[in-house]
Amino acid sequence: MIYEIVNPSDRYTIEAHSLDVAFVACACLGAGQYSFRPLEDENAERVPMFLFGGADDWVEETLSEPSAAAVIDRVLNNPEKRIELAECYESCLIGMVEDRKIYQAGLDLIDNPKKRDEWRRTWHDSRRSSLNDIGARARKMAEKLRSGEKQTVVEAPQQLFAGV
Repeated sequence: MIYEIVNPSDRYTIEAHSLDVAFVACACLGAGQYSFRPLEDENAERVPMFLFGGADDWVEETLSEPSAAAVIDRVLNNPEKRIELAECYESCLIGMVEDRKIYQAGLDLIDNPKKRDEWRRTWHDSRRSSLNDIGARARKMAEKLRSGEKQTVVEAPQQLFAGV
């Protein structure tokens, strides 16, 4: 499922193959400040913003688990889910669904891994307007997951919400 990362910065999309991984990615990338809106199926479950709490209630109701911490622990301690989460983070891209298609078409033309990485960086840097670099944070988190680090979260900057 492709989700829009609803945030006050640049428009990003991310792909998750399961709702539990989408929840963990959303919670860890944004520390409750973001939500994930499904783009391919309007009836699919949205991962809401948890800025003001409610994650445990949502997890219990939606994922039938006792707490957000339980889901995060399960995903991070299951080798298959850990890889799925790393792939989810690696899929984080500035742009919406059509942009992802253009990006992938360009990437598919490149065989050299260094040039593929250069294409990714060029795409990202030419489209990013915010200091809040969600894409770079997602890539760092994927690297930490793949290297086996225990602490995989790269802290999100605290967003300012006027009138709150």
